[in-house]
Amino acid sequence: MSVTERLRTSELFKSSNASHSSASWQAERAYLRASAIAEAYALSLDDVLSLTPGFWDMHADPILCWDGAATTILIIQYNLTIGTVGRLAENQNREDLLPLLDDLLRFRTIGQFCLTEVGHGLDAVNLETTATLLEDGTFDLHTPTPAAAKFMPPMVPVLGRPCVAVVFAQLIVGKEKRGIRPFLVNINDGRHMCSGITTKLLPHRNGSFPVNHSITSFRHVRLPRGALLADDIEKSPSEHFDFLMRIWRVSVGTLSLSLVAMSTLKIASHIAFFYSKRRTVGGPENSRIPILSFRTQQIPVFTAVARAYVLDAFSRRAIQLFMDDSLDIRVRHGIATCFKAATLHCAQESAILLSERCGAQGLFGHNQIVTQYSEMRGIAIAEGDILVLSIRLATELILGRYSMPHSDNSRSLLSKHEVGIIAECQSLTTQYGHRSEEFATRVLPKCQFLVETIGHRIAYDAAVAEGVPTSLIAIYEADVIKKDLAWFVEDGCISRATFDDMEVDAINKASHQMEEWVNGMKTRTYVTAPITSADRWDDFVAGLETFSSVRRERRPLFRASL
Repeated sequence: MSVTERLRTSELFKSSNASHSSASWQAERAYLRASAIAEAYALSLDDVLSLTPGFWDMHADPILCWDGAATTILIIQYNLTIGTVGRLAENQNREDLLPLLDDLLRFRTIGQFCLTEVGHGLDAVNLETTATLLEDGTFDLHTPTPAAAKFMPPMVPVLGRPCVAVVFAQLIVGKEKRGIRPFLVNINDGRHMCSGITTKLLPHRNGSFPVNHSITSFRHVRLPRGALLADDIEKSPSEHFDFLMRIWRVSVGTLSLSLVAMSTLKIASHIAFFYSKRRTVGGPENSRIPILSFRTQQIPVFTAVARAYVLDAFSRRAIQLFMDDSLDIRVRHGIATCFKAATLHCAQESAILLSERCGAQGLFGHNQIVTQYSEMRGIAIAEGDILVLSIRLATELILGRYSMPHSDNSRSLLSKHEVGIIAECQSLTTQYGHRSEEFATRVLPKCQFLVETIGHRIAYDAAVAEGVPTSLIAIYEADVIKKDLAWFVEDGCISRATFDDMEVDAINKASHQMEEWVNGMKTRTYVTAPITSADRWDDFVAGLETFSSVRRERRPLFRASL
């Protein structure tokens, strides 16, 4: 029995329409759903630490699109908390942590990861939370200012299950700052907060499944010596590098969490395709014409399908490169950044376009697309904001400190585009210097686009190597070219008229097989949108609360099973 089939038997996954239930109940249910997914995959500690195929498969499973809150909780638990504690336990032979890790793997204990602060988001290296070594060998964990409170991790007691967190704090020994270290901290027992710890529940994010995000502060919390999840307390000569290594699981999350966006792209394109096929408008001689027959509908729908196939190939290439220990760790992180930048841009853009192409129906959460878009906005920021990650990567590539793997198809238009954009930025840097105001003005705004450009080229190479249908690759290529058509024209690669012919030809060739490719994504199981079929729509309408001149009739709420 597959993972999805096992989850289908759970009542937890019988409904994705949670709009009529309380936010607190939805938030609690998210933990139960996360636990159910974890139980279905049954990952071991080695799976998490060694990043086995099972680890990546879990993140790529479309079931994670079912409830964005459950996905958030699951990924914090497995990648950030277990990944961080497990790695340090392994490196330091901390057998005392193994029982806790077992509880975390089975969700008997809830794990959190506290890095970001209210006043220190992407500049976490400057965080203010302190952990002062006391004379008896214990530590005093303290939040010195409101800006130092930990932001976002859901620390509210829930389900009666204890919660622990990896808390990053500035280690202070004898009034000297020794650098940022991770500490293991008991947060609550599932019902009450631990002494000295205060958490304030944030309002739920609009448009997404509710998570108990909160702001947490510590008031002189006494920690035992074993709470320190680091091998020493001495000041490191390479403090910044050590900090990056201690938060390595954030880099893993940059790639793994982006896999969820892949699934949302597949589901959204499936919904939009079948809606566009069944939705008709009046034609000549009282005929009815599916709106999918119009090119204005075909381009965004077919492009979304092409993106799903090409980026799926990219995901496998990205994982392969990320797992390659022979590569510079900066290159491996760079691959994750390129994948996140390209994939999230495509997924978010398609979600907006497809939602619009579903008309008024696209505005409703029960049709999934708009809700998934809200979840992707969170993914775009989580585990590193795309813009900041891109600025860091692009700057180092422009300065020649390292480079991304070279293209397998150096004569392709997307490869030429990558080379040209990098050369353009390097020319500006040579002219103005990378620490100048001109660099900040002229080059930094191009960084995310540069990284996306590299990502699209790697995606193209991966799709060609995997044998993705040439029509889908052609649609993807045309879509990328369209975003910067002026460059291709200026460089003499293509004319506007030639590009128009290229796009028309790609769409025409793909039209006859598009339904086969949509079904080939195998996402039907995860689609509950009523607009995808007449039967679904009839069931949905029949389940709505009804008002008439005779009586008010309250019917059961819409329930869609996997």
